[in-house]
Amino acid sequence: MRCFPIKRDRFLKALAPKAEKARSNPTRKRSTQQADAMKIIYRGSVKNLYVDNNPERLWFEYTDDYSVFDWGKMPDPIPGKGEALARLAEWFFRQLEDPARWKALGLDHLLPDRGGKAIHHHFLERADNRILVNRVDIPKLETTRVGGVLVYDYSFPATPRQLLPLEVIFRFGAPKGSSLLERTQWYPFDIYEGVEFPEPLVEFSTKLESKDRVIPYQEAALILKGDTAKLKEIYTSTHAVAMFLKNLLAEKGLKLWDGKLEWAWANGHLSLVDSIGPDELRVSQGDSVMSKQFLRDFYLGGSWYQAVEKGKKLARDRGLADWKSIVENELGAEPAPLSAPFREAATALYADFVKILVDGQKSTRFVEAVTKL
Repeated sequence: MRCFPIKRDRFLKALAPKAEKARSNPTRKRSTQQADAMKIIYRGSVKNLYVDNNPERLWFEYTDDYSVFDWGKMPDPIPGKGEALARLAEWFFRQLEDPARWKALGLDHLLPDRGGKAIHHHFLERADNRILVNRVDIPKLETTRVGGVLVYDYSFPATPRQLLPLEVIFRFGAPKGSSLLERTQWYPFDIYEGVEFPEPLVEFSTKLESKDRVIPYQEAALILKGDTAKLKEIYTSTHAVAMFLKNLLAEKGLKLWDGKLEWAWANGHLSLVDSIGPDELRVSQGDSVMSKQFLRDFYLGGSWYQAVEKGKKLARDRGLADWKSIVENELGAEPAPLSAPFREAATALYADFVKILVDGQKSTRFVEAVTKL
């Protein structure tokens, strides 16, 4: 659920629950034809949203498109990516909700009493490359300029089911390309490329601003309107989920380095939302890191990437949210398509995640493809 500066208002409006109620049977099976007949309410760069027959629910449709550096839709699709992400989301949410899986991994002591469900989440069911989820309100942040700086207003009213405007990042180390290496001075312990942590380091960043910012815990508490108890619950739940994912992936021969989670406050409890998969996790298989980082590496240092960095700086200096228009219209820069070897590696990345995790089979297709880059 990443927001982009140009279309954010339409995105927020699309996700807000409708007031009217509709009859629904939560156990009914939906065909692809039924989903296709539903009304699309948002067409995003990598994901489309459809309203269900029950207006309190949405279908997330994962496309084969991808995004890096918050740009939005990149030039070429990655075949099979959409259905892979939907299958992985279903698998991860089902694993996380099952108390027996937590006990089998030796982590049931991390769980509070949740009425029989290990982790509350928004997932309901899957149909091909789509997942059905419970709908939540997305806060709309008003902005103003103070001294030429764009400032966001977090005084929005709370609703019974609302996305918390924070992205929560957990880290078990700092592999190559980790942004943690840019914040070594934040922490009273050594951080260097390749360092590993036995327990997850939890960080918070903004979620609904035009550019995400990693922020101190105190600012995260202020964004939550000073609710330190809620901040502590987010921290504790993120810590628990991170440990679960680490042990779960280790069972499959994969090593978890870091990941990001999004939470909502829904009917009085914390609920895990958005998705979990290769776009949210950085995982390694042997010496090869299985994440989107190699796609970022394709553009790093190039003319388009330099224009993106310059556009973000110009927007920041001008107190503007829309840096993408500066890159396109003022700097005249557009991303180039991937080369054939990078496109093949990207296809293998998502296919391998499904094969290894969901299907329980071994595969080194991605590792073999990425070593040729």
